[in-house]
Amino acid sequence: MTIIRHILATMFTAFAIATAAFAQNTSGDMLQDLAIPLMEGLTENTEEALLFDSPDGRIISAQASGAVNAQSAFDYYRVVLPSLGWGIEQDNSAGLICEGGANYCFKAVRDEEALVLSISSQGQNSVLTYSLSPN
Repeated sequence: MTIIRHILATMFTAFAIATAAFAQNTSGDMLQDLAIPLMEGLTENTEEALLFDSPDGRIISAQASGAVNAQSAFDYYRVVLPSLGWGIEQDNSAGLICEGGANYCFKAVRDEEALVLSISSQGQNSVLTYSLSPN
């Protein structure tokens, strides 16, 4: 009986360690996979993340929020993304319609992928939604 308890305890411990390691590795992975930095003051909302691989390419949805000004976040990403190879194609000032009541949005393209970034103000906080799809 002692051997069985020892084996079960060892298996439980290994499972707990593997689960903790998996949780640590997936924290913030969506934006890291996209090679998009988080603006200071934002935290990725990992529970809102979605990844889907299709024959045409990957579809990723990620969300971040924090106590940042929506206009400042918009300005930050309009500068940072082109330095990472993203070409800004259209924004809300040029006729792009922001979905979900977002205050600011733009579409950027890199290689065969399109990124739509939507930024909503919620009181003192902003919520940013990053939606990647095949172009």
